[in-house]
Amino acid sequence: MHDLLASGLSQFNLELPAEILQTEIAFLDELLRWNGRVNLTSIINKSVALEKHLIDSLALLPYLEGAKNLIDLGSGGGLPGIPLAIAVPSLQVVSVDSVGKKINFQKHIKRLFSLENLTVIQSRAENLNQTLLVPHSYDLVVARAFTSLELILEYAASWLTPGGRVMAMKGPQGRLELQAAKEVMNRYGFDSPVVYSYTLPHSHGSRELIVFTMGGE
Repeated sequence: MHDLLASGLSQFNLELPAEILQTEIAFLDELLRWNGRVNLTSIINKSVALEKHLIDSLALLPYLEGAKNLIDLGSGGGLPGIPLAIAVPSLQVVSVDSVGKKINFQKHIKRLFSLENLTVIQSRAENLNQTLLVPHSYDLVVARAFTSLELILEYAASWLTPGGRVMAMKGPQGRLELQAAKEVMNRYGFDSPVVYSYTLPHSHGSRELIVFTMGGE
């Protein structure tokens, strides 16, 4: 599995230290182990999960661009936030999900791997408030298969710093949502998005990363 993860990441010109790769795989093992009694993912094959969960999450690394912190909205079993927190210990990751059993798993992972840079919050996105998140103080908001682009932007607008970014991880039809998101983009001052298309290394599944930058720098 170590070699499979390393070779998959190499197709994105990514190379991580051996100890980081081992921790990433150990996280995946825990995800699949817990999945036997708590529904965290529909993927039960380890090789498939390695690609569609770990590699897909870590494909964000080149786009972090020196960010100090991020919010992972609707993180489920902790994706992509936990793999990113493992890979970049200096990155402060706030992982948000509304489902208690998924949050309990993430708290277990935080303890198990001593992830001091991971904060886990159980809440619906629309209920996050100033007592949970400091407004306009986050560099990135990331959402993977969470909700529509317009809702992601609506939620993220109050948390992002000027010049902060939203990174929406979508399937091959993701850009079709852009038209519906234009009104929210204009209302909150988001610049025109950049769409990055990529292909997963083993299944060749197509993905789109849609990046919005908040004006005001």
